[in-house]
Amino acid sequence: MEKLNLEGIYQIKEDLDKKILNSFITNVVVINSHDILLTFSFYNKEKLLVSLNHTSPFLGFVPADFNSHTVLGQLNDNLRKYLKGSYIVAIDILNNDRVLKFTLHKSNEFYEKETYYLVLELIPTISNLIFLDHKENILFAKHYSDLTASRPVIQKMAYISLSKNKELDRGEFDYINYNQDVAKYVLDSLKLKQKEKALPLYNHLKSKVKSLKRKIKVLNDELNEAKNKLVYKEIGESLLTYKDDKEELTFIINSIKSYDNDLSVEQNASLLFNKYKKYKRTIENDIREIDIASKEIEEYEHIINIFDYLSEEEILELSHKYLIKQANKKNKMLPPSNSPYYVEYNHVRIGFGKNKEQNSVLTFKKANKEDTFIHVANISASHVVIFSHDVNKDILLVGLEIALILSGKSDAEIQVAKVKDIKKGQSTGQVLLNKYESFYLKEVRDSTKKLLLTQKRF
Repeated sequence: MEKLNLEGIYQIKEDLDKKILNSFITNVVVINSHDILLTFSFYNKEKLLVSLNHTSPFLGFVPADFNSHTVLGQLNDNLRKYLKGSYIVAIDILNNDRVLKFTLHKSNEFYEKETYYLVLELIPTISNLIFLDHKENILFAKHYSDLTASRPVIQKMAYISLSKNKELDRGEFDYINYNQDVAKYVLDSLKLKQKEKALPLYNHLKSKVKSLKRKIKVLNDELNEAKNKLVYKEIGESLLTYKDDKEELTFIINSIKSYDNDLSVEQNASLLFNKYKKYKRTIENDIREIDIASKEIEEYEHIINIFDYLSEEEILELSHKYLIKQANKKNKMLPPSNSPYYVEYNHVRIGFGKNKEQNSVLTFKKANKEDTFIHVANISASHVVIFSHDVNKDILLVGLEIALILSGKSDAEIQVAKVKDIKKGQSTGQVLLNKYESFYLKEVRDSTKKLLLTQKRF
């Protein structure tokens, strides 16, 4: 990055005045902990990137098609609150240093025009973003300091400009080269975001290669051992050849550890031939498996080697090919998303749904007619079903408490009915109660809250 000096600040200010002065800031995106992207109303050819990175802070224009998702947090909330929708009245250089001050007007909720100031201190190692009210008191800052600092930055305190130790020389500044560096910074950040997005795929492929190489080693060890066992065929043939030669036969038998004296020579030979066939099949299978694994390694290593040159679309396609299929295999063992939950209390199962699909499955597919249905009155809330024909007061209270917890209310009227006394409404999860009792609950016991933590899926 072209080092930002005083001459650079003046050239940047001149460019800002031409492009965004008298414009509204229409959008604010916090890319990461130090990069912020601004969009404008009357200048839509480019966006302004403000980078407060520690070593070399800068700001510059980037292509209008450069997009990023905002990072949620206090910085994002404050910038959107004060910057988004504000009108840029003036841009000044403070104290003849690398500090820019934006004068902003913004309408409040009563449509009254209020004045704010945005100060960007673009000085290496001490860069900062500070927002001031109309009296130039600090509303918020990216970095605060305490009262013992040489220049305190504290909320509600008056803003103090950075003290200048010496007169800065404006020097020379290559603005064209600087803009190229800004473009490269954006390109590198895009690559980094793409790499972060692609990291699961990259790690998966590396892991697969490592696993396959271990597999090949095991197969090769098994293959070499099996090859040594092919001698069983020759030994079996020798037994049959010399079965009538007692001296030679005895010599052969003594060399065979697994020879069974309770069996005939022919039967022992047959066992040896069977072992030979078994190890021959092992060899054929191992060779085939090694070939498959080697081709997979070649495929994965090729992708790893060209990883930096893959487009976002290609990474997405490869992720679908290698990651999503794997995830789907694991998900086959998981319960479906419409499967409701349950807890066990005194050997009685109490079920509940967390959305309308789960409610419908619980009440109209899982529950029996004599089971007890519980629902908070007059709101869309979880169905609760006690899977028992004989519900005592203790179990009923637990069911009522679970319904209240899942409703998000601190107290409520709760309706209780037999499943046989309800019927389906017009939409999924909706019920119509023909006959019910009402209870009013004001509190929930800690024991029931702990019980809810033991929930399982049907």
